[in-house]
Amino acid sequence: MNYTNFQKFLSSFLIFLMLTSITLRIPIFNILLYADATQYYDIVSIIVDEDTYSSISSELNRYSRDISGILDNTRVVIMPVPEDVTDFEIASMNESLYFD
Repeated sequence: MNYTNFQKFLSSFLIFLMLTSITLRIPIFNILLYADATQYYDIVSIIVDEDTYSSISSELNRYSRDISGILDNTRVVIMPVPEDVTDFEIASMNESLYFD
């Protein structure tokens, strides 16, 4: 195929912009070339039965603060559940956390 000089120049320029934005991380290039990056969080869910939670809630809160302090961009959720909760219900709670 024969390409015009304009097409060659444009493709070379775009390739140059992409490679430069990857190596130099210039913010204006990221705006021009890439979609808006949404910030994501990792999720740690601590699942504990209600009786245990009532007796050791301060330790669990401290543990959750320690986790979120060590792991960047991590959201820690403590979920007290009844003792007779099913696995499916726990999985559904974790799924709702994921999609929130």
